[in-house]
Amino acid sequence: MLLELLSRFKTIPRSSLKSLPAFYSSLAQSPSLCKIACLTLRKIIAKTWQAEEGFIFQLHSFSLQSSLCLPQHSPGLFQGENPDSPFQNGGVKTFFGIPIFGGKGESGETSPPSNDDGEPKNPLKHKSGYKKEEPRIDEPAKGGLKEGFYEKTCPRAELIVNEVLNKAFYNDSGLAAALVRLFFHDCFVTGCDASILLDKTPTGEEVEKASSTNGEFVRGHETIDEIKNQLEYECPGVVSCADILAFANHEALVFSGLPTYKVAAGRRDGLASLAKNVENNVPFPDQNIQQIIDLFNRKGLTIEEMVVLTGAHSIGIAHCANIIDRFQDQEKRKTIEPGYHGAVGFSCGNNPNQKFPFDTMTQYKMDSHIYKQLLKKKALIDSDQAMALDPRTSNIMKVLADDQEGWLGKFIKSIIKLGEIEVLTGNQGEIRKQCRAVNPGVTFVKNTRGILG
Repeated sequence: MLLELLSRFKTIPRSSLKSLPAFYSSLAQSPSLCKIACLTLRKIIAKTWQAEEGFIFQLHSFSLQSSLCLPQHSPGLFQGENPDSPFQNGGVKTFFGIPIFGGKGESGETSPPSNDDGEPKNPLKHKSGYKKEEPRIDEPAKGGLKEGFYEKTCPRAELIVNEVLNKAFYNDSGLAAALVRLFFHDCFVTGCDASILLDKTPTGEEVEKASSTNGEFVRGHETIDEIKNQLEYECPGVVSCADILAFANHEALVFSGLPTYKVAAGRRDGLASLAKNVENNVPFPDQNIQQIIDLFNRKGLTIEEMVVLTGAHSIGIAHCANIIDRFQDQEKRKTIEPGYHGAVGFSCGNNPNQKFPFDTMTQYKMDSHIYKQLLKKKALIDSDQAMALDPRTSNIMKVLADDQEGWLGKFIKSIIKLGEIEVLTGNQGEIRKQCRAVNPGVTFVKNTRGILG
C-alpha cells in the first residue's frame, strides 16, 4: 500500500498538491510508514523544487503542518541521527527543508538557519565568534563610540547578550531577522538611541513602537528586556539599551551567517519616543527609488550602502497585509515574474495572515542570493523591485549577486556605519534602568533629531 501511495507522487504535479495533506494525515498515524515516506518524498519534492521555485508557496497554502509526521512518532528521526531526515535539530519542524508556518517565529516558522547546501543547521552551534578571525575594518568608530567600551565596567556584557540570544534563537529562529529590523528602525528614526523600546511618554503621546509602520511588524522587545535584566544584575546602570540593540543586531547577523565583527559601544539612551517621528524616517514598501535614495542619503548612507543593507532582506519576511496590493495591481504585476506572482498572489488571497520569506531559497541565511531573486523580478515589495530595475542600483545588485564574500565585507562596513547614526554619547541622554521607560525623575524631551522636513 505504501509503494502504491508513493508511486502517485513521483512527480508531484500541481493537480496532486491538494492530496498531500490527506496523504500525510494517514501516514502520521504510523511511525514506520511516516519515517519511510518522509525520506522518500524528500527526494521527490527536492526534484520538484529544482524545477519550480514557486512550489514552496504551494506548500504554504495547504496547512500541511497540522498532520506532518509529528516528533513523538520517531524520536531518532528528529534528533539529527538521520542526516536525510526532513526534520532536524531536536524536533524543530520543517517540511523537507521548508519552514512550517504557524509555529513560533516572526513568520510563524520554527526552522533554524540553513548552511551552504540549504540544509538546516543546529542553532546551538552558534557562538558569538570571539575567537574567530574577524574582517579588518580600517575605519575607526565615530561619534565617541569605542570597541571594548565595557571591558572594565562590564566585561561580560557581550557574552551575556550572546548567551541569552543563543537560547532565544533556538526556540524562535525568526527572531534573528526581527532583531535586525528592530535595530534598523531604531537607528533610522532619531538615531541609535533605543527610543523604539519606550512604552510611553509623560505627555501621553504615541511612542515609536505604536506607529503603524512598527506595531505588529516590529518585535523582539521581550528578548531585549531579558538581556537588560541580566545585565542590570551583573553590572547595574552600566550598559545602555541602545548598546544592547547593537550587540543583539550583531548576534542576529552572526547567527544568520555573517562573519563576526567588533561592535563599538558607548551609546546612551534617548529620553523621547514619538510615533510621529517615524513618518518619513523609515523606508516604506511602496516608495519609489528616488525617495529611498534621498532617505538613505539624509542618514549619511550612499546608494551602494543602501543596496548592500537591503541584502538583509535575505533573512526577512513580509506580511500579506503589506504586499497584497502589489500583487493585485494590474500595472504592478507587469514587473513581477508570472509564476512568482501566481504563487504569492494565490496564497495571500486565500490567507491574508500569511507571511512570506523575501528569499525563497535560503530564508535563514545571510547571503547574496536575494539579489539574484530580485533581478529575476521576484520581489515581494515595490521598493526592492525598484532597486532591481533602476540602473543606479541594479548594476550594483548584479555585482553583489555573484560576489558573496565581497557583499559580506561591504555589509559589515555598512551595518557598522548604520550603528553610528546620530548616537548619544558622553553626558547625553541616560543609561536606562529598564529599556521600556526613562528613569524616574528624568525630564522628558521632545526629540526632533532625525526629523526630515
